Amino acid sequence: MTNSKPRDVQVLPIATNTQLIRARSWSRLRFEIEYALSRGTTSNCYLIAAEKTAIFDPPAETFTEIYLAALQQTINLQQLDYVILGHFSPNRVPTLKAIVELAPQVTFVCSLLSAANLRNAFPDHPLQILVMRGKETIDLGGGHVLKFLPIPSPRWPEGLCTYDQQTQILYTDKLFGAHVCGDQVFDDHPEAFQEDQRYYYNCLMAPQAQHVEAALEKISDFPVRMYAPGHGPLVRTGLMELTKAYTEWSNAQKNREISVALLYASAYGNTAILAQAMALGLTKGGVAVQSINCEFATPDEIRTAIKQSDGFVIGSPTIGGHAPTPIHTALGIVLSVGDSSKLAGIFGSYGWSGEAFDLIEGKLRDAGYRFGFDTLKVKFKPDDVTLKLCEEVGTDFAQTLKKAKKVRLPQQAATPMEQAVGRIVGSVCVISAKQGDVSTGMLGSWVSQATFNPPGLTVAIAKDRAIESLMYPGGKFTLNILEEDSYLEYTKHFRKNFAPGEDRFANFSTTVADNGCVVLTDALAYVECSVDQRMECGDHWVVYATVDNGKLIKPDAVTAINHRKTGTHY
Repeated sequence: MTNSKPRDVQVLPIATNTQLIRARSWSRLRFEIEYALSRGTTSNCYLIAAEKTAIFDPPAETFTEIYLAALQQTINLQQLDYVILGHFSPNRVPTLKAIVELAPQVTFVCSLLSAANLRNAFPDHPLQILVMRGKETIDLGGGHVLKFLPIPSPRWPEGLCTYDQQTQILYTDKLFGAHVCGDQVFDDHPEAFQEDQRYYYNCLMAPQAQHVEAALEKISDFPVRMYAPGHGPLVRTGLMELTKAYTEWSNAQKNREISVALLYASAYGNTAILAQAMALGLTKGGVAVQSINCEFATPDEIRTAIKQSDGFVIGSPTIGGHAPTPIHTALGIVLSVGDSSKLAGIFGSYGWSGEAFDLIEGKLRDAGYRFGFDTLKVKFKPDDVTLKLCEEVGTDFAQTLKKAKKVRLPQQAATPMEQAVGRIVGSVCVISAKQGDVSTGMLGSWVSQATFNPPGLTVAIAKDRAIESLMYPGGKFTLNILEEDSYLEYTKHFRKNFAPGEDRFANFSTTVADNGCVVLTDALAYVECSVDQRMECGDHWVVYATVDNGKLIKPDAVTAINHRKTGTHY
């Protein structure tokens, strides 16, 4: 799902003396799990031009040239007073350097950690920097008094929100964003962005839910009429609903019975990307994730997270043949806690030899720890297939923990209601989906035709299924309908536990449909589908898809039906 439109920059008024300078990328930017829906993104920058002038969050290097051209057509850079940073990112440095060359008088406004990063990025240039710790304000004139709220988190320890008293806009940086590119600037049709906002939350915010709750508490003191996030549509129509949703999603994460401490450090960003994919998989698996960036966490924070968790995973790069110092520190804390009953896991990226993994694994093995998966070693930058593998590893780790912690209750007879629900039948199918280089499949029997015109159907998919992340609007899949005389072999095969990344179709004769998905040549029939909508329903997602193509392979065969005795399981 790519878009051939060229990148562009829009300059649009959004409030008094306030403009949005929106850099748009219509195609996927990079191999990171948060961009996996491949809907492009916007890099939202903002300008307040009153008696003094400030810009917020200039974009990354890929937009530097077109962004500066748009900015220079909007203001005189010689009169630019402030550059406000919601967080520091190395890929923004070329844009920041270009701004400093054109506007040497500028003052940077940021958190304490961003200030240190800026000084390291400009070793030969004495920058003017104002550090915001939470009580300072800046008056731009015309009533535009800016207040600053540090919102540190493991992923963005330098995070900073800004509130404009005049317009009642809260510049939220990473909070309330979405990776989607389009012509709509505001969320005037909130339902159009709900899935993207939820996916963004699951990828980026769920592993740090307690920090999200702390940020929500801070911003609750301000009368806000608009969220101005770093990515996606500006939030005004659905502001209350999205805020409530963030609260509910964070509470749901925090209150899960089983928790995993995700400890990591990252030298070049690759291990952090893997940690993000691991966190998404753990979250899908139904456990609470406490993400700890060991580079910025205190020993007490690491110790508390380990003690409170039911299991832990450690992500590390290899630098000069060793694990970095923060990982050595974290490993020492894990070993000092001494609870070898907790399930462990190790992952990370490396350039040449990967000695850090052997060190960590050896220390934990000697201490008596069990491992929930074979150490996941990724050379250099992960691709889509690797990220999907990492996600599945996380989900399997979560499921292993849940099985180990589950209290076995006495077997009880199904209630009359459960027996009645169990009499609802569905055809037995194998669903195959593909996105880019990622392909997977599952057995499905909760399938039903939903519409005549256009021909459409619904499929219910458990939240922890590997295929779930490929079943978003725009996604493609095939529904292989099995026949009564041969479905048992497929049922037995697809009900087993697959290793992460394992080819689900290796033992069967297959071909490829026009939409690129797998077709079982022994199926009774198959249909090619495009996902149109999805709805969250308890422990499942219900997907509505339209049928694009199909073929009846065995006209005289009888469709296999899944007969159940109770409505509590498949």
